[in-house]
Amino acid sequence: MKLDEFFGLPDGKEVEEVLAALHLHIESLGVNVVDDFSPPNHARFVGIFDDNVITLYPNSAPAFARWFTIAHLYGHMIQLMNETPRVERANSLVLRLGEPISAEDVQIVYDHEREAAELGRKLVAVANPNLSLELDQAYCRFFHADFRYLINVIETAESGTDLFAIYWKREPVTPELIKSDARPLVDMKNMPILEDDIIVI
Repeated sequence: MKLDEFFGLPDGKEVEEVLAALHLHIESLGVNVVDDFSPPNHARFVGIFDDNVITLYPNSAPAFARWFTIAHLYGHMIQLMNETPRVERANSLVLRLGEPISAEDVQIVYDHEREAAELGRKLVAVANPNLSLELDQAYCRFFHADFRYLINVIETAESGTDLFAIYWKREPVTPELIKSDARPLVDMKNMPILEDDIIVI
């Protein structure tokens, strides 16, 4: 079974086209995207970035998930370039595994992840200006499923494709879409080296 069918994610020509366009556009901004066909690092299954290199795991993540991840990790790159106390706190929480977190910390993680999704949505808007409503809704739905899955990973240390598929299946389509961040895209070619790895799980 194809991974797109396993997840029930959008599939087909449009997904492949928007993935290719996003791939090209982010590389024009100085971010390299590489595919790693080995098992995913850190027991996570979508992707990771180190400095200005995004590594994706095509054997474990379908095309739509990789498209979302490129955009989302670009958002996290921008956050690290302008690190605030909230960004620092959120990143420390995301790296904790098997520990309960407070309602206040859940909100911090949500705000952090939502901002990354909005920054990523700006990249999508520039690279894919004629995105279909179906993919726009799926971007929003994927974000919410990923956030709920992330909180579970933090608290239980459990992760993987089977678990994420449960969160994706449970996530409804909502009328509210993720809006693009108002700030201009950042060209990473002349930016300082980033020190942190960020994992999308």
